[in-house]
Amino acid sequence: MRAPIVLAIFRKDVVDAIRDSRVLVSLLTPIILALLYNSVFPEERLVEAKVAYAGPETSALVQTLKDSAGQRFDLRLRHVDSEAEARRLVATQGVDAAFVLPADVDDAVRAGRRPTITLIQPTGGSSAANFVSASLETGLRALAGQPPIATVQVERVQAGSADQGVLGQLGPRRYFVLATIVMMLGMISVLAVPIILTEEAEKKTLDALLLVANYREVILGKALVGAAYGAVSVALMLALTRLLPLDMMTFVAGTTLLAAALIGLGLLLGGVFRTAAQVYTWSSLILLPVIAPAFVAGIPVPDTVDIALRTLPTLQGMRILTNGLSGKTLFNDIWVSYAVLGVWVVIAYGALAWRLSRRES
Repeated sequence: MRAPIVLAIFRKDVVDAIRDSRVLVSLLTPIILALLYNSVFPEERLVEAKVAYAGPETSALVQTLKDSAGQRFDLRLRHVDSEAEARRLVATQGVDAAFVLPADVDDAVRAGRRPTITLIQPTGGSSAANFVSASLETGLRALAGQPPIATVQVERVQAGSADQGVLGQLGPRRYFVLATIVMMLGMISVLAVPIILTEEAEKKTLDALLLVANYREVILGKALVGAAYGAVSVALMLALTRLLPLDMMTFVAGTTLLAAALIGLGLLLGGVFRTAAQVYTWSSLILLPVIAPAFVAGIPVPDTVDIALRTLPTLQGMRILTNGLSGKTLFNDIWVSYAVLGVWVVIAYGALAWRLSRRES
């Protein structure tokens, strides 16, 4: 492999591919869908809790309140100088709830005295007031050194499919954005990459390239074009939808492995078809089984269908990307997904190497 030749092929194809309307459509369609998702699916937000308090800012109860917010509440905590100011803010709806701490509240609780903490809330109540009340009770028990009244043991039992509820846990907006990322990688790999390769053969420029480069260098240059378009498109998709993977390493690993497998399949298609028109016609049919598994990865399906789908790279890629985006193990046995994608990479590039060796011979 000669790097300068590969990079020269890469630079030429990156520019030429954009000029092809068929390639441009395959790149722009998922981006348009991302913009559509932004308007159709509301952005998932935390419950906002605006809370005011009067009393010592260094109290352990204030810190407990902040810690309790976690990922459920967007806590907007505001310190005021007096109980009267706290009441005024609740009455004028400046805050959702307020509480008043005695000046020595922490020491009083530790000493076993019973200080009075006033919780101020609207007459109709509010979720913010309930959150403050529960958090203060937790903090008071911790200050008093009281053990929990009981130990709650959580036991998770699989009900139905192991992947049931993933769509609900991830949320429809994030789920369909991920599925569209997989679709985008599929369109780049199965449409754009084969068209780039077959147009070289159709226009007889492939013969000219082979005077200065061998088949492997040409193929690598084309594969790098697909990888570059994929990387830019995924980054753009995440930016447009304002999503940030919580486990970036897993997300990048899954995206890279999936793109490698799909690009290998695309290069094989480019070697099978003789014209770009054939690629565009037949790849549209091939796209359906390539991208459909990504959209059903988090939906319960019959066991026989599930087993068949698990052999496909896009379903396994979707599983890895889901765990990477959420930062949680929404799909178990993720090593199986890596193994299946690895097998597809070996099959795709092994078949491609065999085909190239036959051409060269």
